[in-house]
Amino acid sequence: MKVRFYGKLADVFGSEREIAIPAPSTVAEVRQRLTMDHPEAAGTLQNKRVRAYIADAILHDSDVVQEGEVLELLAPVSGG
Repeated sequence: MKVRFYGKLADVFGSEREIAIPAPSTVAEVRQRLTMDHPEAAGTLQNKRVRAYIADAILHDSDVVQEGEVLELLAPVSGG
């Protein structure tokens, strides 16, 4: 599955990564897999303010991601 990262997550994972996870999987399962692979990013990945998207549609942790879809994870941004 292809995952794209934005904000603080891009600093850890790079802008895009292919991960091995069974499809279909929920957004929560993808987050959990990424957390297992990169425990240093657990705090950010599990933050409920990190939004998951597919094709500009906001997803919830219980939503299912199908094979061939690109999941995008956007961490909150702060600044002024």
